Amino acid sequence: MSFEPNLTIGECVVSYFLMMAVIITAGFIGQWWIAGFGLLFFLRGITGFCAVKAMMSAKRA
Repeated sequence: MSFEPNLTIGECVVSYFLMMAVIITAGFIGQWWIAGFGLLFFLRGITGFCAVKAMMSAKRA
């Protein structure tokens, strides 16, 4: 599995929206530990790499 970016710009934008949704939801319900899951979406969007997508495309090839 190569660690090259495999996400489109649109998928990176969606990752940022998901990150913000998770963090805002965590703030409203007062469970800040849930905001840590937003880090996963942040890293996915900033690097442009999704491990699940890479594994799925490797199995098809």
